[in-house]
This record gives sequence, structure tokens and C-alpha cells, in this order.
Amino acid sequence: MHERVSVVIPSLGAPSLNGCLDALSRQQLLPDRIIVVLSGGSQPPETGPEITTVLDECRLGFAAAVNRGLLEVPAGTPFVALLNDDAQPSPQWLGTLVSALENRDDLAAVQGTVTDAAAPPAVDGRGLAFDHLGLPIQVERGAATDDGQRCIEDRLGVSATAALFRVEALKTARLKNGSVLDQTFDSYHEDTDLALRLSRLGLRSAWVPGAPCLHLGSASGRQRTWRHPWWILANRWRALAGNLTPFAFALAFPRLIRGELRAVCTLARRNWRAIPVACLVLASLPLLKVQGWLRSTPGPRLRRIPGNPG
Repeated sequence: MHERVSVVIPSLGAPSLNGCLDALSRQQLLPDRIIVVLSGGSQPPETGPEITTVLDECRLGFAAAVNRGLLEVPAGTPFVALLNDDAQPSPQWLGTLVSALENRDDLAAVQGTVTDAAAPPAVDGRGLAFDHLGLPIQVERGAATDDGQRCIEDRLGVSATAALFRVEALKTARLKNGSVLDQTFDSYHEDTDLALRLSRLGLRSAWVPGAPCLHLGSASGRQRTWRHPWWILANRWRALAGNLTPFAFALAFPRLIRGELRAVCTLARRNWRAIPVACLVLASLPLLKVQGWLRSTPGPRLRRIPGNPG
């Protein structure tokens, strides 16, 4: 009998991993397999028979760790969830998302409401979209956490923080080298890039009510390093150049630059390094564009930046 659903958790050994695994052990629909990819010399947690631990002495970026974990998903498994090690899904989380995909053959990926750990809590995201300046956003970030009587709503994509995918959809959208996530992104916006690639193939994503997941990292803020603003700024250009036609990219370029200025101003409030990094990103922009245009991926390139359908 084939396994029904696997969960892939990339981790650098953060203490929050134990809380994530504990939350998975309390799911109303238990995953058949939990795959924890530990890199950077991290020590493995105490594991049960349903947990597969993959160890790598080198530090793997989020995208590389996910790709490594997906290799361990048993053949024939129809669904795979991606989950951050600082995420704690509610008991109904996995069952609700699996039911959504089972009942909607037109959907390739779903996520519930991701909430932050602030007091009082607020929505961290209800799916992915682009704003009017071409900036990737978490839909309804900062809104009230109550899903109310809402129904399933279409989204451009789902956040890799806590989401469920059809395995066949991920296989269809793979890069030429066989990877699901583009490892050049390392961390940040790799899920936006995947959302655009799924969209190019006509594969739809949605937000599902009744499947909340607490995200501890969203409230604690990000480390003030050089890599953080580089990933956020450069990867946005990578995602767009890798999925838009050159004409669509050129047409959107003026508002993309305005979006860049707004993103830099926002990042610089917490990390002064965003300003020199932004200069480096702009200097590297011709290379980022060419690399994106040369990347070979399935499906016709998009003729415009998708809006938010939700």
C-alpha cells in the first residue's frame, strides 16, 4: 500500500524543531513519513519510526535542503508537505489540506492561514501574490487570524513555510537539472519562483480556511546579516526574470524599480546593510536578468506579472 503523505522539514538544528515535530505527532491525520533534513553539522533529534533524518555536514540553503528531502519521499506518494522547523501546525492542519486536494482535482498546492507568534497574534500570510509594484507579498499579512465562514480562495502560490503539494505537480514543474526549488535562491522567494512556474503550466494554488499554523520565526524578526537583504532583493529579480518574457520584464521595469526602492527603505529600517547590498544588486542586475532568461523551465513564459486573485 502506497504512503499517502510525507512532510519535509529543512533544519539547521534550531531548538524549535522539537516543537514542530511534537505538533506533527498530534495531527488528526498523521503523516506517513516525516523527513528532516539536518545540515551544518546539526545533531539529530530523537526520532520515531516514521521519521527519516538526512544529515549533511555542509550548510544547505532552504531550497537545497528541500530538494534533498524530496528525494526521500517514497515512490507513489501523492502528497508532500513543506514545513519550516519553526512552524507549529494545528492538529487539523494536515487533514484539512489533504482533503482540499482530494476534493479539488484542479488544485496543485494549498496552504492554510499562517499566523505569527506576536501578542496579539496576526496573520503572517494566506498565500502568495505580487503587489502593484511587483513585490512578492504574503496575502492579508497583519489581518485578523479568524478565518470566519470563508471558502477556498485562489492564490498565485503558497508559502513554503507550511504548505501541501501534489507530488506530480512538483515533478511537472521541475527545473532542467531535476530540482523542484531553484538552489541559486538559497533562501527567500524560492516559493514565489515555484508558484510562477506552476502558474506557467496552468497549475493552480489556493488558500484553505480551517488549517492554521503558527510561525514562530515571523515574530522574532530576521538576523541582521548581509545575506538576508541580498536574498530578498536579488531573488525577487531572479524569480521575475526566470518566468517573464523579456518584453514583459522590460515593460514592467519602471514599476519594478519603484518597488525596489520601497523594499530597500523597508529593509533598511531593521538592517542598515540593505543600502549597500541594494547597490550591489542593481550592479548585478544585468547578470541576474540574463541568468533568468537563459534558465530552462517548463511552460510558456508569462506575459505579465500575475496579480492577486484572492
